[in-house]
Amino acid sequence: MKLARKDVEYKLNDLQGMLYAACGLGAWCFSPRKELFFSTAPHQQEYHMLLELGGCLDAAMAKQELPGLPYVLTGELGLGWIAEWVHLVQGGRFLVILGPLYLKNSSVDESLRKLDRHGLSTHLRQNYLKILGDVPFVHEDSLRSYACMLHFTCYEENLSRSSLSFEGIRAEEPPQPSRPEEEKAAAENDYERLIAHEDMMLRCLRQGIAPEKASNNYHGEVQDFHLKDNLRQIKDNLIIFTALCARNAIRGGASVTAAKRKEGEWIHRIEHMSSYGEAGQITGKMYGEFQRLVLISRDADGLSKGVRDARDYIRMNYTSPLTTEEIARHCGYTEYYLTRKFTKETGLKMTDYIRSVRLDAAKVMLLTSKKDIQQVSEELRFGSRSYFDRVFSKEVGMSPKMFRETRGLGTGKENQ
Repeated sequence: MKLARKDVEYKLNDLQGMLYAACGLGAWCFSPRKELFFSTAPHQQEYHMLLELGGCLDAAMAKQELPGLPYVLTGELGLGWIAEWVHLVQGGRFLVILGPLYLKNSSVDESLRKLDRHGLSTHLRQNYLKILGDVPFVHEDSLRSYACMLHFTCYEENLSRSSLSFEGIRAEEPPQPSRPEEEKAAAENDYERLIAHEDMMLRCLRQGIAPEKASNNYHGEVQDFHLKDNLRQIKDNLIIFTALCARNAIRGGASVTAAKRKEGEWIHRIEHMSSYGEAGQITGKMYGEFQRLVLISRDADGLSKGVRDARDYIRMNYTSPLTTEEIARHCGYTEYYLTRKFTKETGLKMTDYIRSVRLDAAKVMLLTSKKDIQQVSEELRFGSRSYFDRVFSKEVGMSPKMFRETRGLGTGKENQ
C-alpha cells in the first residue's frame, strides 16, 4: 500500500522519535536530487559528510526506481545505514535513511583509519573520534526489526525479517563472500561486545555511578534463543537483564525488599510491551530506578528515619504539588520540626531539595522525551516557563533549550 506524502511524513516523525529514544538512530529524508528534507540525527553536518564520503548516499540514490524494500548499506568507512525508497500514490518518491550504526566487526578505529586517508587535521581527528564514539552498535537481529518498522511505517505492510538485504560498498575492492570461519569469528566478537557492555553497566550499578554509555542503548541482547517471535526474544532478554540489575543493586547496598519489588514491577511492564520501540525507554527507566535504589542506600547513611522518609517521599512524588506541610504529615512530624531537622542533617532546605530533584528529572525528560519545554515545566510544577528557564540556567549553566540542543535530539517543535 502506498500512502500520501503527508501521511508518510507524519508516521516517519513518530518512528524517528521512537527509534532515537530506543537506540540512538537518527533519521534522514532526501529528495531524488539528494536534497535533504529533514534529519533527526545528532552531529548532522558530520554524519551527512560521512554518509556521502562512504559512498552510501550515491548507492542509495541509484536504487530509486526499485520497488520499496529496505536494505543495509555498509560504506567504505565501515558505517552502516538502513535505507528505503518511499513511492507515493501521486507518483513522487523520497529516500529515508536510518543511521549511522556499527555492525559486527566495524569499529571506531577502523573508521578513523579510513578517514585518515582523506588528510584529517589533528583537530578534526579528535572531533571525529568523539562523534564516532556516539554511533550506536546495533545487533543484527535488532537491525532487521528496525528495517521492518521502517517499511511498515512507509507502506503499512508487514515484511519478513529475512527480506532485508546487506550491501557492501568498498572503494578498494568488491565485497567478497565471507567464509564460515569468518562469520563465526564475527559472531563471537559481536557476543563479546555485548557481554562487555552488560558487565560495564552492572558494575556501574553496583558502584552507584553513571554508565559510560546511555543505558537505553542496551536492550539486554546477549542471548539468542532462536525464536521466530522477535518481540518475545527481546522480552526474554530484558527480563533476564532486569533480574541481573536487581541482583547487582542489592549487592550495591539497595534494600532486598525494594529491589525485588522493582524487579517484579518492571517484569510485568516488559511482558505487556506491544512493540520493540518500547524496549529502549523501558531499559533506561528500569536501570535508572535500580540506580536510585543504590544511591538512596548510600546517601542515607547518618540520616534519621524521619529525614530519610522525607527524601523518599519527595523522590516518589516530585510531579505532585508538594508542600512541606504535606511531607511532614506523611512522615508523622510537625512541619516546624521536620524542616529544621532536614536542613540540619542534609545541609539543604527541604524546598531546595524538592527543586533539585525536579531539575534532575527535567534533564532526563529533555533528553529522552519529545515533550516541549513548556510541558516539562508544567509537569514538574515549576509554575511558569520563565521561572523554569531561570532556575535551570542557574543550576546547569545553560537554558533548557540549549541543554536539549547540545546534548539531546535538538530538532523541531520540542525545543520551543
